[in-house]
Amino acid sequence: MHNIEEVYPNSPLIEVVCELRFKSNLRIECQRHSFYEKISEDYSNILVPNFSPTTPLALLPYRFENNKNDAGIMLAIDKFSYYNKSYEGHKKFMDECTRLFDIFYKTYSVSDLIRVGWRYINVIPFTRDSGLIPFSEFFTIKFSISESTIKNFENLDTVFITKSNGGSITTKIQTARDSTSRQEVFIFDVDFASTENLSIKNIEKNMQQAHYEARLLFENSITDRYRQYLRGEKI
Repeated sequence: MHNIEEVYPNSPLIEVVCELRFKSNLRIECQRHSFYEKISEDYSNILVPNFSPTTPLALLPYRFENNKNDAGIMLAIDKFSYYNKSYEGHKKFMDECTRLFDIFYKTYSVSDLIRVGWRYINVIPFTRDSGLIPFSEFFTIKFSISESTIKNFENLDTVFITKSNGGSITTKIQTARDSTSRQEVFIFDVDFASTENLSIKNIEKNMQQAHYEARLLFENSITDRYRQYLRGEKI
């Protein structure tokens, strides 16, 4: 059994996001300033959404970001999200997320929680072996067609959705190249969404469950050898 509270010294995380969706509330659209004024000391930068011809403006989130541009809040008529790109462990993330949501809830009195999402975005550098990506060195996930297991990947770009306890998980794995270093990487994106047994009263419990399901999939998807590297152990 894996310790889902463990913080890895060599963590591949580049961003963690918790998103809460609820019944649309016009007060959010008309009174964004009311929330901003209460958090502006820590999140002073305002990022206005770009126009989209396919999405109504009210559904496009404003971002209130800190001065380091590594954490912030996304706010729209039907959603609240907290994201952090300098993750220091679940407790610190959860403390700040619940603090901000408490301010948000007291400002707008939202109701009818309809979705809780928890997302981990990981970037994992790798070096090719004879022109192939070393997928099995990092992941325990198997791909097969009929009775044949597919192993010899030159590149990979896949998405699959699986049922999980109280919701579903969207998993994305793709190869890419870092825009600065040009190092090849796996992008491993885990996004759990729950729509069952949700309530504002039990919001922290719902968030903890979402975190648990997303982290558990990550832990079950990586090899023990790669986990040793994440812990800073010699391999």
